[in-house]
Order: sequence, then C-alpha cells, then structure tokens
Amino acid sequence: MEPITKAKAVGWTAATILAPLVLSLFVSSIYIGYWYAQTGHRGQPPPDVIFRSMMLATPLALWIVTGAWWLFHRGGSSFAELYWIRTSSIGKDVLVGVVVGGVWTAVYGFGEVVEFGEMFVLDRAKLGFVPASVSAGFCEEFLFRGFLIGLIARAGGGRGSQLVYSSLAFALAHCFWGPWGVFWTAALGFTFGLVTLWRGNVWSAVVAHTVLNLCIEPALLSKALTGDLG
Repeated sequence: MEPITKAKAVGWTAATILAPLVLSLFVSSIYIGYWYAQTGHRGQPPPDVIFRSMMLATPLALWIVTGAWWLFHRGGSSFAELYWIRTSSIGKDVLVGVVVGGVWTAVYGFGEVVEFGEMFVLDRAKLGFVPASVSAGFCEEFLFRGFLIGLIARAGGGRGSQLVYSSLAFALAHCFWGPWGVFWTAALGFTFGLVTLWRGNVWSAVVAHTVLNLCIEPALLSKALTGDLG
C-alpha cells in the first residue's frame, strides 16, 4: 500500500476512535428513546434496558464502521490487506489466540477486575452479550490492530510507534470504562499488538479478544455503569 502523511494517519486514527463510539451512542439513544415512548418511564432507565441497548448498538456500530472503512480504502487495498487477515497457518494463529486469551482471562480474574465466578456462569445476560462480544473481538481487532497498525506503518512509524499509538487509540475508544478500565485496555491493546506483529495477521488477537470478551462480559459493563472500575 502507498505511504500516507502523518496528518492523514492522525485523522484516520481519530475517526477510528470516535466513529464506533458516536454511532453506538446514537443507536443506543434511539433504542432507549423508543423504550421511554413505549413505557412512559420517568428518570434513568434501568440497567437491563441499558444492557439491551448496548447489545443492539455495539455490534451494529462496529460492523458498520468496519465496512465503511473498507469502502473508503477499497481503491488502494483489498479487505484482507486493509485488516491484516491473510494467514498461512490459521491453526497456529488460533492456538496462540486461545493461550493469550486464557492468560488475560486469568489476569482479569486474579486482578479482581471480574470475579472468576462471574466469568463462567452461562445465564441469560451472558448469552445476550455473545453477539456484542464476538463482534468486538473481530471488528476491534480489524480496526485497532490490522487497520491502525498498517496505517501508522504507512505514515513512517516503526514497530514501537505502531504498538504505542494503536494501544492508546484502543484505550481511548474505551473511555467509558473509566480511568482504571482505560489502563487495563491500553495494556490489553499493547499485548494484542505484539501478537499481531509477531504473527503477521490479526487472527490470534481476534481469538484472544473474543475469548476474553466471552468470559468478562457483561460483568465488566455492569462494573463500568456503577463506577466500580475506578
């Protein structure tokens, strides 16, 4: 792919941070507004309504942005090139992803970010979050690892810059987790970036991210909504 200016890289990085957030908020607001109109409820919506709005908004926003970014760039690169999805050893990539995802799940558990007991309970809330968890595992890795790492490389950034800036962008896109959650997300993004550069594609990061999401959601969102993440 052709080199780009640093200004263009900064612009696309900012757009990648903001677009899913804005679109997700927009879709959530429509859903909650419709719920208010149907119920006549006054005051803050209950947590289950917020959860449902997130379950609807998150996958929709992520897939729309992922598709839109490819449409904008399809003249200069294929979908596979843009999002680093080509691999010659998907089996090894999946295995690495399972191991990395398992390690991070243990880190979240031993760090008491999410209780182990909440990770492995298969209840209605957990099942309801599967589409959002899987969508985030795929789309966020396509965007924040495949797309942004490639973008920073095209702007002349070395591997250190690719890791740092893509991790910071990933953390800022999760600002709703609060300061402590942003710290965890930055560390998580750095790890996924390392794995992506090592494997030369995003699949290990996709698998690791999806495994982690399936374990820690929706407990993590519940903590964010109550301010327990700091």
